[in-house]
Formats: sequence, C-alpha cells, structure tokens
Amino acid sequence: MKIDKINLKKIEVEKIKDLAKRVKGPREFLLVAIALAFLISIVCYLAASQGRRYTFRFQSVDSGRNNVESRFLPSRRGAEKVSLYVDELLLGPKTERSRPVFSPGTKAAFCFERGRTLYVNLTSDLLEKSGNASEIMEGMDLFKMNIKKAFPKYKQVEIYIDKRGVLQN
Repeated sequence: MKIDKINLKKIEVEKIKDLAKRVKGPREFLLVAIALAFLISIVCYLAASQGRRYTFRFQSVDSGRNNVESRFLPSRRGAEKVSLYVDELLLGPKTERSRPVFSPGTKAAFCFERGRTLYVNLTSDLLEKSGNASEIMEGMDLFKMNIKKAFPKYKQVEIYIDKRGVLQN
C-alpha cells in the first residue's frame, strides 16, 4: 500500500512536470510573439515617415496677438514643399480662436522660387473681406512672416493677386 502511494505520487509529480513542460513552451512562444510584434511596429513607425513639422502663426480673435499651431506636412522637395506649406497656410487655423490669414476661398494660383525670392500668386478672393479673416495688410504681413520663418532661405516674398504685383519685401 505504501509502495502504491509512493508510485502514485511519482506518477502525479511526473504528470505535473509534463504539464509544466507543455505550458512553458506556449509561454515562451507568447513572449517571443509579443516581442516580435513590438519590434515590427517600431520598424513600421520609423519607416513610415510622418513628414516634417511646420509652425503656422495666425492672429488671435481675442487679443490680436499671434497664435502658433504645429502641423505635420508630407515630406516634399524643392518648390513643391513651399507650395504645400502655402496651401496649408491659406486653409486657415484649426482652432476657433484664431483668424484665417485671408478670406475663405483664397487659393494660390502659382508659387515658385527664383534665387532667394518666392513668388506667390493668390486668387482675387483675397480682396473680399469675409468671415473673421485678418485685415488684408495684416494678413499679407502675417503671410510673409510665416513663409520667412518656415523657410529662412527666402529673403523676399513677392505677392501677386491675379498676376498683378501687390506687395514686395
């Protein structure tokens, strides 16, 4: 009887050891799978460029001071990068407490660079003061300031409205 109990205990211990061996495998597999998923997600995050961060300044509705917004824009090269920035600037602020630079609907007809000068042609929608947009002259100053701060290589920004020169500097 004692021998049976000892044999029974040995059998139970062996069953527990076998069970532990089986459970140990899936635990290791689960840990490796989680670590692998983490590494893959980091590589995908780093590989998928989120673009470049740009700052935009808009006039505050309350105080008239400038509010700053940050946005990520897709990475582009050369004049396409500036054109994308100008289009985003013309869309206006994301916050409600900031004024758009120009009237809604203003678009850039063309935007190109020559040397250290940027030439921007805006549509005539700019002249129609609508919504809570900044005053036209304040908007032009703010427009130029945004471009010069985002792209310091431009020393001069020439703005045209329907291909007519308006403000240079």
